[in-house]
Amino acid sequence: MATSERSVWFHRQYEGLTGGHVKHAQYVQHVRQTPGFEPRLTFSAARGADAAFASERDALWSLAPEESAADWKPGPDDVLFLAGTDWRYLLAKGLDALPNPRLNLVQGVRHVDRGQKLRAFLPRRAIRICVSPEVAAAVAATGEANGPVLTIPNGTDMALPPPVAPRRPPRAIIVGYKEPALAAALAERLTRQGVPHQLLGTFLPRQRFLEALRAAPVAVCLPWATEGFYLPALEAMAAGCVVVTLDCVGNRSFCRHGVNCLVGERQPVALAATVAQALRLAPAARSRLLAAARETVERHSLVAERQRFQALLRDVDMLWPRSPPRLPAASAPRQSPGPAEPCQRPGGLASGPVVDFMVVGAQKSGTTALWQFLRQHPQIGMAWPKEVHLFDAPDYAAAAAAADVDERYRPCFAHCGTVRRRGEATPIYMFLPEVAAHLKRYNPALKLIVLLRDPVRRALSAHRFQCARGRERLPFALALLCEAWRLRRDPAPRRWRSATREHAYRRRGLYAEQLANLYAHFPPRQVLVLRSEDLLQDQDAVLRRVFRFLGVDQSALVPLATVFAAERRDSGHRIACAVLRLAYWRADRRLRRLLAEKDADR
Repeated sequence: MATSERSVWFHRQYEGLTGGHVKHAQYVQHVRQTPGFEPRLTFSAARGADAAFASERDALWSLAPEESAADWKPGPDDVLFLAGTDWRYLLAKGLDALPNPRLNLVQGVRHVDRGQKLRAFLPRRAIRICVSPEVAAAVAATGEANGPVLTIPNGTDMALPPPVAPRRPPRAIIVGYKEPALAAALAERLTRQGVPHQLLGTFLPRQRFLEALRAAPVAVCLPWATEGFYLPALEAMAAGCVVVTLDCVGNRSFCRHGVNCLVGERQPVALAATVAQALRLAPAARSRLLAAARETVERHSLVAERQRFQALLRDVDMLWPRSPPRLPAASAPRQSPGPAEPCQRPGGLASGPVVDFMVVGAQKSGTTALWQFLRQHPQIGMAWPKEVHLFDAPDYAAAAAAADVDERYRPCFAHCGTVRRRGEATPIYMFLPEVAAHLKRYNPALKLIVLLRDPVRRALSAHRFQCARGRERLPFALALLCEAWRLRRDPAPRRWRSATREHAYRRRGLYAEQLANLYAHFPPRQVLVLRSEDLLQDQDAVLRRVFRFLGVDQSALVPLATVFAAERRDSGHRIACAVLRLAYWRADRRLRRLLAEKDADR
């Protein structure tokens, strides 16, 4: 191998085949197929391991001699890959102080549970790669993750069968090794009902497992309630099965009841009824379900996973600056940064304004996810940090010249190089009414992107966020009752810890008045309004709209990001949420009218 290649160092303690080991081996293969990088893998001796384990292990990773290493000895430009308990190896070897970039693969939602040993590693600096939006949302919600939190959804290497697959005998296969008690009860119920089935109660070698799936028309996949992704359901879709599964945290982004699978209840009688329904599906309904499942598998191919990981590797030095940027404390005034080299525009020109577009709102509506998407586009440069908070800073001068503003922006884009468009994402810009005039004065041609989320869910999410930060002690209903009083008594809304910034739960959801203010300063053609629910459900279509709006390549493939998919539904706030929804009734009508009028004006 070329000596100029950078090594990506992996570690495993292998004690038997699991899905986590399969995914780890696939990431080693991703590195192997990335130009400029090579994998290096160290195995720790497993307790009780024998020759059979070693043979099975070697077959899974299939290392070339130069890819195997007795211990980690990374060079200054190498990358460290950590998954699960690999952190313990890093610490035991005394390598924690190394400045090398660290990629941390997070495969489970339970890793962030209080009391879990792996949660103790979240404050250690790393680029987190989460296997689903739900895992990324759970990691971000802790507020403890030190470094970027990205999502690369799990992919499968299974080849799809022909659209018209050979007819299979009407029976079900139960993938029950994670929920053995439920699987056994379901099998007993199906036996009494005379439904042919096969129960998989133990973890099978991969090829035998896939062969079993391909032989059955219906696959019943039983995950734990807190899976991080649950790959067997995707593999069953790839095998051409009608999938019956259970709701778990990590399958909500790709298992959609009645669209590409059937989601049953975690109870044997009701689950047996769902299995019977799957076996009795009419040909047209079955074809629709299988066609949607094929589309899901195509979006979650191993090739797509590899491309997203390769894009991350190419950008690893941008995501992992040797001297991480120090962000000002939330309670401290922002200082004007010193001069920096001008950002390079296409053709090497350095003409202002530096910023072409902004994501201006709304808070807790997926703006971080959109920022993560956009920063991966090769023609777009996004500010670092995500929220620059320039125009809302307490020390911002309304009469500031565009050149002075650019001087403050340029350090935030020092990592971008030559790109077609530059943007930043500060959600409070839409909420503070005076900011729109500041933006217009800075760049009259500025394009604005607005994400709008259901205002009730947005308010509840904002309240949880402030509670997690230790900035809110009142329960949701009482915080809503106190909001008007808090805001009236706010002497300086622009100060960093003001009530306007932290406790405007209901007011931030009054989107119509905020959008009307934006339209008073910018024409409709320069404002793109999106629904965060659409970004969650059909990311590719929404991103194409954004890319078209910005005038960049619409076919670019970018890694997926988090869009609050894993936020829990808190039934304890039903009454408060119902009252708040009634309070938004007139505002929602006004918003619909406003958007209809502006669409007609485009």
